[in-house]
Amino acid sequence: MKRFAPKIYSTFNRAVTANDYEALIPKIYPETESVSVFGGEELSPPQYGKVFVTIKPFYGPYVPDSIKTNLNTLLRKYSVAGIVTEILDLKYLYVEAHINAYYNPNLAADSSSVKTVVLNNVNKYADSADMNKYGAKFKYSKFQSVVDNSNDSITSNITKIEIRRDMKPALNRNAEYELCFGNSFYIKSDDGYNIKSSGFNVFGMSDTVYLSDIPDNNRMGKLFLFKLDGRNSPTVVSSNVGTIDYERAEILLKPINITGTSKKVQDIPIIEVSACPQSNDIVGLQDLYLQLDINSSTVDMVSDNITSGENTAGTLYTATSSYMVGNIARLTEEESVNTTLTSSDTYILGSPTSLPY
Repeated sequence: MKRFAPKIYSTFNRAVTANDYEALIPKIYPETESVSVFGGEELSPPQYGKVFVTIKPFYGPYVPDSIKTNLNTLLRKYSVAGIVTEILDLKYLYVEAHINAYYNPNLAADSSSVKTVVLNNVNKYADSADMNKYGAKFKYSKFQSVVDNSNDSITSNITKIEIRRDMKPALNRNAEYELCFGNSFYIKSDDGYNIKSSGFNVFGMSDTVYLSDIPDNNRMGKLFLFKLDGRNSPTVVSSNVGTIDYERAEILLKPINITGTSKKVQDIPIIEVSACPQSNDIVGLQDLYLQLDINSSTVDMVSDNITSGENTAGTLYTATSSYMVGNIARLTEEESVNTTLTSSDTYILGSPTSLPY
């Protein structure tokens, strides 16, 4: 009542502005944990006369279709004539943090105990008011402070950030897909492999394939499918299957018949697609629900042998890259056993730039 009563009173039981919808929806659907509302004029291209609503329920990740239909009917009682309300499925934008925490071994019993404290604090941040809502912002400097302040032995940290969307394919039929991240992508290499995906199967192809990109310029690029053969070169099996806008962080996949995926969430087939953001401060725009994915984040402890006095000259200092490296695809455990191919290998093994895009 304290949270919603003033907003409901201010609406006078009518839905005109986005704030009106945000106040009324929890009233008619009490299971609402968080709600995002924006007008169609904010889209590109604009869709005038429409209001888009996305709801995060308390229980489960999505609002059932039957409830969405019922909500649309109820909202017509409050909406201004001529305004069409469309309730969208919840879209998660995941933040993955890869932390290298430097610590002074003289001030810690062992690295595992310090790592446990760091993980606990990261979990608290993941559950904090900064995350888990529409319009949330992952604050990079604040997150680094959470790690630094976890234990007196921690001297610094180098944290690399990835952003991820999970795509639910329509299996066994041709479909076009669009993924919007709302945060510009960083182009790590003009040779490609700036985005990476988990494995999936396509009609007419026997091997598991992965999605990646090759830039045309600083703004746009093309998508291609490739397969992995252990330590051999990644082999492109289909070029120009879509486009990527690095600045607007939009991925558009041309009609494709996906028959299966390597990963599932609650028995739902998904394709994970991730990239490095241009800025480490991540914002959940419009209908994107921001979450820090603890299960996909990592913490590695690194002994700071300069601070400890073990090697004051710094000749044995372990330097950690501030830039993302790693696999050019999001591999399952089974796939990781069969291949150790990483992005650093692509310069040795060859890239798709020689193919006719």
